[in-house]
Amino acid sequence: MKSYIAGIIIMSLTLISCQISGLTSGFSHLSKRAQERVVHYKGAIDDIRDFSNIYAIGVEQTKDYLTKHEKVIIYDFTPFCKSGRCVSPLALSEICKRQNIDLLVISNIYDDVFSAVNKNFPILMIDTDALQTKWRGKYIEAFYYPLIGRSQKEINYASYLYFHNGTYVRSFKDYREIEKAGL
Repeated sequence: MKSYIAGIIIMSLTLISCQISGLTSGFSHLSKRAQERVVHYKGAIDDIRDFSNIYAIGVEQTKDYLTKHEKVIIYDFTPFCKSGRCVSPLALSEICKRQNIDLLVISNIYDDVFSAVNKNFPILMIDTDALQTKWRGKYIEAFYYPLIGRSQKEINYASYLYFHNGTYVRSFKDYREIEKAGL
């Protein structure tokens, strides 16, 4: 009986100490040092020069970038994604370069996001403060709907969004489709 009660106590403590990942932005799960490397950026995306930080950006900054570039892929990036349809930002960058497409990597969660930091381009994050919700599904929808004019469900939750001269054209569920499309 004592071992049964001890087992229940241990199990309860284990469950209490677990954090559920993915429901919110994950900012509070970052270390203090990592939180200090998240910049709530208000300038033009093209002006970012220090790629060692994560830049929380808003819809208007993204729209501004899209209107200044002919062809853009936005990667709705989930850092911990292990699906065969997910790809590292660096690999996607090479695919886009071959097709003269600009790339914006916009993470939808802070979990593992620093693993994508590189020397070639900034890693961006949806500014959840500006969207006034901590719930991941809600802020993803609130961020992308003004950009593409469709819900995430309507684009089948695709991660790769193609824009031409600031206008949304289509989505891709698989990064390999981008090369095949001949944009």
